[in-house]
Amino acid sequence: MERSVLRLLGQRGKITIPQAIRMQLDLEPGDVLLFEPDPPDRVIITRMEVAAPEKEEVDMTGDIFTEEFHRLSYSRQYRLLASLLSDFHTLYG
Repeated sequence: MERSVLRLLGQRGKITIPQAIRMQLDLEPGDVLLFEPDPPDRVIITRMEVAAPEKEEVDMTGDIFTEEFHRLSYSRQYRLLASLLSDFHTLYG
């Protein structure tokens, strides 16, 4: 497989990862990708591992954050946790 592929950055800042690279790295929709600048002219992209939620129920009655979190759909919970993980990695990684 080719290791180098050129792509143009779109007007809205979007770019598509070529299918051959997605297949080689087994990237799938919903994967969380961390983008880190590597000055002066590189970007490092890392797939982050997000653990599946445990089935164990935890009683946190009265915790407003937990109550609001559980009102979100699973996809929004996933996106929120992925964002928090990315922020944590940026601050402490």
